[in-house]
Amino acid sequence: MATTFTDDDLLAALRAAAGGDALSTAAYERHRSTAGGPSVAWIIRRFGSWRAACAAAGLPTHARSARAATWSDEQLIGYVAAYLADLEPGARSSFAGYSAWAATQDGAPSGATVRARIPWAEARRHAESHASEA
Repeated sequence: MATTFTDDDLLAALRAAAGGDALSTAAYERHRSTAGGPSVAWIIRRFGSWRAACAAAGLPTHARSARAATWSDEQLIGYVAAYLADLEPGARSSFAGYSAWAATQDGAPSGATVRARIPWAEARRHAESHASEA
């Protein structure tokens, strides 16, 4: 049976992980690995973005990173290719899956960053062809 989280449950999970500080998706996932709770992807789906979820929880938010603009399309596709390579055999790839994976990878661009520059289906297609050429 699937677990259902209310908005209050999601916001409480964010507050517990943050301890009143700004909270990155990577820090949240580290907290979640021991405390359990909803995934980053689940929270983003409910609130529309990580920043919106943190704001709703009353947490300080980080300014957008200037680094986001420094990734080339090839680098973004390389991260998507790395995500695809990390999938278990037979597992399906998805934007939500990439977003959750990226949150656990130091320095990886978020799913939102990838999708803002390259439509997800296109990024995945390029990453798949990139991997088959290697």
